[in-house]
Amino acid sequence: MTLTIAAVAEHKHIRPEKIEVQIDYQIHPGTPLGTSFKIEIDLGTGLTHRQRTILFNVARTCEVYKMLTGEITCDYDLK
Repeated sequence: MTLTIAAVAEHKHIRPEKIEVQIDYQIHPGTPLGTSFKIEIDLGTGLTHRQRTILFNVARTCEVYKMLTGEITCDYDLK
């Protein structure tokens, strides 16, 4: 996620002070939710609202986000 944000920031000539992403999770056994994630993104100060929104939306649509929020299936094969 951090690399995706950094790549888009560079491409759009946005210079964030920092890019830190922290992902915490909580397992909810026996519930339909299963696991919930809290994702904190720190871009520092100095960016405009528009720049922050662009980078936030990148984080919300990156491959890591898709894995965390999408349906997960497992195909096991024991040989």
